[in-house]
Amino acid sequence: MSKLRLSTEQIMKMGMFEKISNVQPIDCIISEDRIAFIIKEGEIGAAIGKGGEHVKEAEEKFGKKIDIIEYSNDWRKFVRNVFAPIKLEDVWIKRMGKDVIAFVKVNPKIKRIVLKNVNRALEILKRHTKITKIQVVTQQQRKPRRPIQKNENNKNNKENLSSNSSNENSNEQKESE
Repeated sequence: MSKLRLSTEQIMKMGMFEKISNVQPIDCIISEDRIAFIIKEGEIGAAIGKGGEHVKEAEEKFGKKIDIIEYSNDWRKFVRNVFAPIKLEDVWIKRMGKDVIAFVKVNPKIKRIVLKNVNRALEILKRHTKITKIQVVTQQQRKPRRPIQKNENNKNNKENLSSNSSNENSNEQKESE
């Protein structure tokens, strides 16, 4: 992990959160409506508190939604932690030229939610890893084919036969006249 540059506001918020939770955050990302605290691996439970009491107290104190994210040296695990509580189906990291891309596979039903969080996640990942891009991947579910029912085919065949035979009968009648 590289050295982070923190603003005075970030340092102050980290200090206040440490007083609330007795856990020292390693980073703090502040946006208009949220504050994300990055916590050392293994300290997430203590940071959240029993029944989420530390998070609730911090939300009241800061007037913003609070996210607690557990850091991990395993980038795949860290990506999952950044997106939590969203369930990612799979995560893999690839270097492509100068970029290091985190591929995130999700269920198509939650793709929109994941895409809303990509910029925030990328900001956090860039601060703690060499990941430069996030690619969201879904496996499109195929529409099941409607099975052909024999009864419908038999009805259609009978109708076609009956209309053909009635046409033939009317043609025969015309010829005999």
